[in-house]
Amino acid sequence: MEITSGERPVGKVRIGGIVLLVTSWAAGTELPAGPGRELLIRACTGCHKAEEFAAYRHTRDEYRSIVKRMGDRGAQASAKELDQIADFLANNFLKVEDPSKVNVNRATAKELETRLELTAKEAEAIVSYREQHGDFRALGDLYVIYGVDGRKIQAAKDKISF
Repeated sequence: MEITSGERPVGKVRIGGIVLLVTSWAAGTELPAGPGRELLIRACTGCHKAEEFAAYRHTRDEYRSIVKRMGDRGAQASAKELDQIADFLANNFLKVEDPSKVNVNRATAKELETRLELTAKEAEAIVSYREQHGDFRALGDLYVIYGVDGRKIQAAKDKISF
């Protein structure tokens, strides 16, 4: 395989007896320029598609936690490089809270009750479940909570954020 200008080998893939070099050029074309970009390509695109990073939306702390977990799972980067990757992701793909929506991972029971038109018991059930099981990641997570009417959650789906 010939590597042309702008391509840089970032890994090898063995297919039978042939070793192919995996390059960063194709993998990184969708990512914005900036500090940490090349580290992200080198350390993360072995498992993740570069073009999918733009769809991720997390807070800075969430990115730090996720990237640390990836380091624990074998991402080839030092602790300092992982911090740079988390900063790159947070600077380019940060989660922005919509004030018109209720973040079910942070709202009080009273906020859930009032803004999502739930009963006090339903709102308390959501808070209790969240405290026992951790943050919700998707709307479907709310449907499994005993005592919460799924039809109300469905009706309020456009008012909910995570």
